[in-house]
Amino acid sequence: MTKQSIPTQIPSPGMDRQTFLRLSRTYQTQWPVGLCVVQPDGKRLMSQRWWPGRDTIEHRDLLAFNVQEGLRYGEPTVSYCPDNRLYWAVPIMHNARVIGGLVAGIDEDDLFPEGTDQPPLDLRLACRQLRLMLERENLTNAAVLHQHRSSTEQERQRAEALHLLKLDGIASVRQLYWREEPRLLSALRQGDRSEARLILNRILTVIMHHAGERFDLIKSFLMELVATVCRTAVEAGADPEAMLGHNFQSMTALAGFRSLEQLAPWLHEMLEKTMDAMSQHSSNTAPMVMAGAITFMQEHLHEPIGRDEVAAQISLSPSHFSRLFKQHVGHGFNQTLVRMRVDRACELLSRTTLPIGQIAEQAGFSDQGYFAKTFHKLIGQSPTQYKQAHSDKMS
Repeated sequence: MTKQSIPTQIPSPGMDRQTFLRLSRTYQTQWPVGLCVVQPDGKRLMSQRWWPGRDTIEHRDLLAFNVQEGLRYGEPTVSYCPDNRLYWAVPIMHNARVIGGLVAGIDEDDLFPEGTDQPPLDLRLACRQLRLMLERENLTNAAVLHQHRSSTEQERQRAEALHLLKLDGIASVRQLYWREEPRLLSALRQGDRSEARLILNRILTVIMHHAGERFDLIKSFLMELVATVCRTAVEAGADPEAMLGHNFQSMTALAGFRSLEQLAPWLHEMLEKTMDAMSQHSSNTAPMVMAGAITFMQEHLHEPIGRDEVAAQISLSPSHFSRLFKQHVGHGFNQTLVRMRVDRACELLSRTTLPIGQIAEQAGFSDQGYFAKTFHKLIGQSPTQYKQAHSDKMS
């Protein structure tokens, strides 16, 4: 790669040459790339380890395109150039205005070196680090880029939802609603925000896809959805008065909407407020819920119970149950279950004359060898030694 530097700079506010050289040293220490600063039209102003020539209109258009794509998606995207190079860029911004861009480039041969066992570069990480570097220097608008990344992710989820629904043969909004509503309510009860958001995106995507321009039809579906969500929150223990006010505010806002673009942020805000209300209740009732889980475990120690079964008994998702259990009990579910079973075995060994194999079974151990090993690890004695010691005390 031939080095070439052009001692020019973007007019203030922007990146001066000293800043550019400092950032180049930082970035090029990790990545074997060329870097250049360009104007919005793609004209190069400063460069380090860049290639000579290539300042044609077509090449400027390519660099400008990379800057615009970095703005559009909120993250640099890699584009392939006919000269066997790959480029990615971050827009240099003043407020919301693009005043230039920082472009990185690499030869295809450097990306996939022949005759070596080195893996190709992680271009996704290289793109992310270029963006983070400019955000730390306040040379781009981090808030705008974050918003564009969020919009891109929502569009990806909508496209994926439509594809999956076509595969599932969903033919109508009502059919989708019947299928997805129980899943959404289940995610709400379990406190699973990420799953609730995904389901809500699927519902919104298909409603908007099928309803088309029938905006009143879309609003009617969403009014029904909001009422159901609020009712579920109250049934799960959220404050009825607070949820009634939240429901009224949501319905009032929805009635005033006139475009599809207003729906998505409103619907997600409604979900977050509902989950917050349910989470507040959950934090107050979690000890009681965990006490119910412990009681169920004690009553079913002799059965092959697991985390998922216990979580289902108290209407929590397995992952959420695990977090709450560790938080309020102090140990993980499996560790606690084993300890409870060993304690049960200790009780039976000291108070009954049952054979050890039967005691192991009643304590929930299906394998007597595993029972003996676990018992010795926790108690410091074998089951036989423990039984004999307590028999001597009783006699």
